[in-house]
Order: sequence, then C-alpha cells, then structure tokens
Amino acid sequence: MRIGGSEKQPWFALLLAPFLILIWSSGCAGNGGNEYRLVFYSDRDGDADIYTMDTDGGDIRQLTNDPGRDYEAKASADGRSLVFGSQRAGGENGLLYVMNVDGSNVRQLTKADPGETVTDEYPDWSPDGQRVVFQHTTKKGDDAPESDLWLVDVNDGSLTQLTNTPGIWDSTPAFAADGQSVLFESNRNGGDFELYRLRLDDMQLTRLTESKGIETEAKESPDGQHIAFASQRDGDFDVYLMNSDGSDPRPLTVNDAADRCPQWSPDGKRISFISDRDGNLEIYMMNADGSDQRRLTNSPGSDEVPDWITVH
Repeated sequence: MRIGGSEKQPWFALLLAPFLILIWSSGCAGNGGNEYRLVFYSDRDGDADIYTMDTDGGDIRQLTNDPGRDYEAKASADGRSLVFGSQRAGGENGLLYVMNVDGSNVRQLTKADPGETVTDEYPDWSPDGQRVVFQHTTKKGDDAPESDLWLVDVNDGSLTQLTNTPGIWDSTPAFAADGQSVLFESNRNGGDFELYRLRLDDMQLTRLTESKGIETEAKESPDGQHIAFASQRDGDFDVYLMNSDGSDPRPLTVNDAADRCPQWSPDGKRISFISDRDGNLEIYMMNADGSDQRRLTNSPGSDEVPDWITVH
C-alpha cells in the first residue's frame, strides 16, 4: 500500500478515517489543546472574585461576580468542581461553597453558628473528591480567635474536627497525594510556624520542619515524593522543595520578594506560585526544579492562590 500513489486505500482504512478524525479533533478541541487551566482569585475589578485562565496566562474568564469577597478556589482532581471561600452570605463570615468548574450551580458547604464570627479558608479536596479539608477560624465576642482543621463531606455536609488546640494556630491544610494524611502549619511548639503531617487513620502527628522563620503552604507532589512549601527561613518568603519526610530542603526561588502559595501541576512537572517581585502580587509558573520562572498575569490588582484544573 503506497501513500500518495495510485493504489486504492483498503476498506478498513476508509472505515477508520472518520473515527481517527474524531479522536484527533477531540484531543485538540475545547481548551485549544491545553491539558490544564489555572483557577485563581483576583481583585482586578474592585473586589475579590474567582477567575480561570490558560497556563500561558491567556483566555481569562471570570467565574464569580458577587458583592462579597470570593477567595481561594481549589479544583477537584477530576477537574469538574471548585470549592472556594466567600463572604457572599453577608456580614463578616467567610464560608465554603462548591460550584461547577464553569461557575454554575453554586451551593453553600459550611455555615456559621449564631454568636460567632467564622472564617473558613484554605480548602483542599481529598483525592477521591468526597471530602474537603479546611482551616476553620472562630471568634466569639471579645475572645481571641481560634483556628483548627476540619473536614467536610461534600455530599451531605457532615463535619469532622481534626485538631482542637486552644491558643494554638493550625492552618493552611492540604491532603497528601494518597489522601491518607494532611499537611499543615502550626505554632504548637511555641515558636515559629512549622510544617506537620497528620495521619488520618490514627491521628499520629509528625513534625516535618524545624527552622527559624515561618514555614507554610505545604503541598505534596502527585507522586508523593516531595513537598513544595513557602519558607521565611532566609529572611523573606521563597518557595522551597523537600523530600516528603522533611529531609533535604532546598530553595526553588531566590530573590528579595515574597514568593508563596506553590501548587503542583497534576503531572508533577510544574509549580505555580504567587510573587510580588514585579511590584504587586501576580501569578507565576516554573518547572518543578525551579527553572524557567515566568509571570502569567499582569493586572493592577492582586492575583492570588492559583490552582490547576484538569481540562476535559
């Protein structure tokens, strides 16, 4: 059988042609052939709302436009749902909501009890998409605020408290790659904020870092081998990488600005983060080894806390 010759194509090639065209077009359609998009929040239009964009910074789409502040959106592993914080209910409370990845079908996930001010933030999906871990901060009257870690079932809204540490600040939780533990930061040892791992089956706690300065925003790589995090150990915030057991920490960014909020791409090849190195907070991306750092957004407001969406 010659290509470009005069011989007739066999019958099976003629039958397969439409299916091959369909497969090729579906792989290149939809999001311009992009495998991922980024979701983030921005006050570029005056108040904080949720946006998405391509991984090159193009095709920015606004998903929410509510008078209340919408913040810290996270995508489920299947790329179909977003969980985010919002003050749209009015007052000072910030609660969690879930919506479709296109911004439709918004529904409330957490609520505030009477007599207290609540801020639910830093949500993160379990790998199976059934639960969300989050930081739950409460304040009653003139009492000092308390911050602990909670789980919420996205199907029935049932809650599970993971930490209960009066006078201690537990925050910025994230599921480990296998869903069996949660990474978070805490000042429970009486000094600066350090990173910990909480195993969910027996609540065993392991300290991962011990340094001067704040350690925060730990995210485990999809293969479970490494943790990206923000650290102030050298004076200003930079993005660091360490092994999943806390060993061999090394910087990925080195500058006089604040680089924070690292987030792995689902394939583990890239890390998104925020930085004010060019003046105000913008979204950046780099390879997982710290190379090829580049800015993705350029707006007069602050663009913050990017996360990755798998495109279907």
